[in-house]
Amino acid sequence: MKQNDSDAALMLKVQEGNAEAFEELMHRHVRQLHAYVFRLCQNTSESEEIVQEAFMRVWSRAKTWVPRRVKFTTWLFQIARNLCIDRFRKQTAKLDSSIDLDLIPDASTNRDKELVLALHQVVQELPERQRTALVLSQIEGWTQSEVAEVMKSTVEAVESLIARARRTLRTKLQVSPTKN
Repeated sequence: MKQNDSDAALMLKVQEGNAEAFEELMHRHVRQLHAYVFRLCQNTSESEEIVQEAFMRVWSRAKTWVPRRVKFTTWLFQIARNLCIDRFRKQTAKLDSSIDLDLIPDASTNRDKELVLALHQVVQELPERQRTALVLSQIEGWTQSEVAEVMKSTVEAVESLIARARRTLRTKLQVSPTKN
């Protein structure tokens, strides 16, 4: 398996049952997917289970992926997002919102850690669509068109979701808006 094969080329091989191609796709995307899922559910064990289930679905439903219709990463993140939504809906109790402070590299002081914890808590409290749009665009660095594709929405709707999420964060964290 060539490491420079595109995701699409690897997925075509996965559709034929090629386990090496599947392993390469997992190796390429597991860390980014885990970070995304963790930001949505704020629970390490839940995020690991969801990532594992997402890749199991990639393998078992590989033939449903259509080349040139949607990028592999868009499809993968949509699967993970749907799994997160399913988990949120099934849970009756509030999600565990604890954060391992050792995983926050830039939180060097207690005040920094408190601010990061507050931010994570407020992000967790955002409505699911606002949280997804914010995490994908602002934290994962996706373009708004990529976010719109994953969320099956328009770019304008994504812009609106991000703006509302930012307003909520500013209000709840009592931060003044910055002028660009």
